[in-house]
Amino acid sequence: MDAYEEIESLIAEKYKAILTTRKAIGDFMLSADHAVNVKSNNLAKQNYSPNIISIKKMHEWVYEDKKNLSFIFVDYEIEDGKLKISAETDLVPIEHISWECLSIEAQGYGVIQMPKPRKLDLTQTKKGFYEGFLNAYNKYRQKELKKHAEFSKRFINDLDAINW
Repeated sequence: MDAYEEIESLIAEKYKAILTTRKAIGDFMLSADHAVNVKSNNLAKQNYSPNIISIKKMHEWVYEDKKNLSFIFVDYEIEDGKLKISAETDLVPIEHISWECLSIEAQGYGVIQMPKPRKLDLTQTKKGFYEGFLNAYNKYRQKELKKHAEFSKRFINDLDAINW
């Protein structure tokens, strides 16, 4: 069993929940409308911008289906071949994660990543989180449009320029 699987199992057991499949919105469910995603961080490695969640999955679950999504962040080490959890948060509702530590990057439809140290805003509502999401998504779209526009310039008149 990999460390992240062991961590997810331990955390799910702590909450008396059953692990879900890898394709599910969360690693386990607290109820039919409250998913929990466990994010583990190996302190011995440099984890620069960990993926938090796909924007498509997040949007569908939280804003279209009006369900809850929380995270538990776990720092760990492997000592003498054994898992040692160094730090673990309580449940962190997605809306309490500040956009000051998040960004949206290119993978599929886009993925929320955490490139900066975790910052929480316990007063932020789902509406406030969504406003931050829309701002971040607009920046992501503009960056992607520019990237694709620059790449597509290579195709203009390429058919004639290619030495067949």
